Amino acid sequence: MNFSISDFDVRQAVLSNLILYQPGPTWTWRLDAAEAIEQVDPTHVAFRLRPGIQWTNGYGEMTAEDVQYSFMRLANPELQATDQAEFASFLDVEIKDTYSGVIITKEPVANLWTNTLPRAMGAIVCKKAWEERGAWLKSLDNDIPCSSGPYKLKEWIPQQRVVLERNDLWTGPAVYFDEVHYILIEDENAAEIAYLAGELDIAHISTEAAVAFQSNPPHDTEIVVRPTTGFIWLGINMEHEPYGDLRVREAVRKAIDVQQIIDGAYGGLGPKSTGVIAPGMIGHMEMDLLGRDAEGAKALLAEAGLADGFKTTITTLNNTADETASQIIQANLAEIGIAVEIKSYEGGTYWNLGLESAGEDWKSLELIYQDWTSSADPRRSTQFFTCGEVGNWNWQRWCSEEYSQLDKEGGAETDLAKRGEIYTKMMKLMWDSATFLNITHPIRVTAVRANIEPNMLPNGYVYFRDLTAKQT
Repeated sequence: MNFSISDFDVRQAVLSNLILYQPGPTWTWRLDAAEAIEQVDPTHVAFRLRPGIQWTNGYGEMTAEDVQYSFMRLANPELQATDQAEFASFLDVEIKDTYSGVIITKEPVANLWTNTLPRAMGAIVCKKAWEERGAWLKSLDNDIPCSSGPYKLKEWIPQQRVVLERNDLWTGPAVYFDEVHYILIEDENAAEIAYLAGELDIAHISTEAAVAFQSNPPHDTEIVVRPTTGFIWLGINMEHEPYGDLRVREAVRKAIDVQQIIDGAYGGLGPKSTGVIAPGMIGHMEMDLLGRDAEGAKALLAEAGLADGFKTTITTLNNTADETASQIIQANLAEIGIAVEIKSYEGGTYWNLGLESAGEDWKSLELIYQDWTSSADPRRSTQFFTCGEVGNWNWQRWCSEEYSQLDKEGGAETDLAKRGEIYTKMMKLMWDSATFLNITHPIRVTAVRANIEPNMLPNGYVYFRDLTAKQT
């Protein structure tokens, strides 16, 4: 098998979670390393591991100590893990015996079952192996000392490919393929070419290709189109002048033709966005979106003392869709006197630009085009824009104490109606800031060989442990 890859793909193939999402049309979960798990009360989750789960490379059997180490390591703010916020409410994992334990949280965690436990962040690592490498306060990157999942690592060449092979110690449901070859292709158009050339068996391709392929698909191919819970937006670094002025930010929003971007960069697929929470999720904000208003944008610039315009930059990933969207924004803003330079970066560089821990590049960010994935829970979309995330993933450097407090409340509220009201308020605060210029929620298009059953999640994500051949 061949595919484009992320570290999430690798983790969910070579490691185990207590639970995983269940492939199919709705967001549900299934047992993985756990043979039993239940919410005992709002702050306690009891689990029991399947006996006999073995670590490769001689590290023995998985135990409750491994679960404790894995979760509390990510909960430790000194590690500075990307997903530390997901575990911030974890007080401890109390060990009952070799296989059993209790997850204890400071407060109810509303997205524990919909996000934290089933996603890649909930992967269990081997305490002994990670401690040998001093990993309590550091990332091991692509150094995976041992595996417990259905596959194990055979080869990893950074920025090129990963090869996984069947793990003979795996005692869970058998996987169909002996090897999986992941090929790193960040650009969807390049992935399409590789697929058509026979170099890939599964590939995420562009929405433009979806429009053409749905009526006339390539030979021996199924085209699967799924909405996602991700979000695409143009962020504004409000600490970079002249964007500290709300009128300037609103002028930029008025000047941008969102439908033109959806048509030009995403094949016309995908809705206009009102916030980081996608349609169909609790907290999604319904509102009537007005079209482009270039004259209104010019009036706001004049009111802000910038009638003659100014120069700015857009920072983007160097893939076809993001660059096309940035070019449309460049043309839209040129019409109101804002001259835009597009700065395009490959992923390894791009994802460090807004991090204070990675250097001084964050100071020069102005407009930032971003495309993020999310999960079935709204907090996965909202938590990175709090005041505490300024300098980390909140590249807009927008700080609303009200928003931050609401995010905390939403993370602990288990009443769905009340929780939805909280997140709708948060979307309104983001909108009113004019710091997040919402574009769309991406559509995932996947080309799959006709003899393969991909068993996708509702958003089109593929677990490679669930790939099988179609029955004939």
